[in-house]
Order: sequence, then C-alpha cells, then structure tokens
Amino acid sequence: MSEQNEISIKHLHILVLRESETDVIQEINSNLYNSISELIKNLKSEEYDGIKAKINQVMIDMVTDTTSALLKLRLEKATFENSSQSELLDEEKYILDSRKEMAERKETILSGILNGKPHNLDNQ
Repeated sequence: MSEQNEISIKHLHILVLRESETDVIQEINSNLYNSISELIKNLKSEEYDGIKAKINQVMIDMVTDTTSALLKLRLEKATFENSSQSELLDEEKYILDSRKEMAERKETILSGILNGKPHNLDNQ
C-alpha cells in the first residue's frame, strides 16, 4: 500500500476512532503528519472548476479537521499524569515541550511574585 493511499480520509477517521476508544496513546506511523501534509499539498495543487473544486475543498477540510481532532486527542492523553508518552510523534513532543516550558515560566514568575522577589523580564 502506498503512503498516499494509506493517508486517506477513511484512514484518518479510523485513527481518530481508535485513539478515542482508549486512554492509551496509540502507536501510529512516525511519518504520519508529513504524509498528511503531502496529501494536503497535493490536494491544494489540483486545479478544478465548479463542483469538482467544491468537492476538492471539502476533502481538504475533512483531512484538516480529522487531523486536528487526532492531534488534539493525542495531546490531551499525553497530559494525563499516568500517560506514557513513548508513542508520541516528534511533532507532538515538540508541542508538549513548549507547554512544559510555559508551565515552568509561569511557576518562576508566580513564585517570585508570591515570595516578594520581583522578576526582571528585561534580563531574559
């Protein structure tokens, strides 16, 4: 099965269903988001008129909506305390790292404020 055939709206729908049926992050192809990006790029590069253009746009919308739902589900699961993050893809880990950094910054600022130690952001 080719990569483009694998990444179809139906395949994405199945991934979202599998992901939503359990609290455990599911194993998925490590190249998934790149394949989705390539699929969307290909769909956007196709030029159609009339009803075919509308169908193409609906397909793009379905892929983007389904991908957004999948990413959101996986990130929500990853934030659970007992969640194993070993199945996360690199893109998902990157997003979570920024959340951790934000939480650390918030804690640093709040701690300084509550302990009477002003924090000078100009020195950052």
